[in-house]
Amino acid sequence: MPAGIAAITVDGSADEVRQLASWLDAEDELAGFVRLAEMTGPAGDSVVVVLSSRSVGTLCRSLFGWLRRLRDERRVSLTVKRSGAVEELDLDCGAGSDADEVLASVRAFLEQR
Repeated sequence: MPAGIAAITVDGSADEVRQLASWLDAEDELAGFVRLAEMTGPAGDSVVVVLSSRSVGTLCRSLFGWLRRLRDERRVSLTVKRSGAVEELDLDCGAGSDADEVLASVRAFLEQR
């Protein structure tokens, strides 16, 4: 059963969003659970990932690996929603952000009942 869904938006071009989707889908634990969501409005396109309790760490590690690879201060917004819940967790991530802190926040949020 999925633990939740993560939606990731990037302050870059649509090409960068597609590159992020491909980057995440290349991870064994995320493969097949990554989708590109085309949205209208200021948020633009986003990457949607169905998460299990096991894949949360892979998502955070891979996302921050992608950010480090860019070598600039790219802003990324991560919104996580627990399965069956109304509440959402919104986080801003950047190249200088702490991956461990984001991972701990996401795990704690998904484990809430």
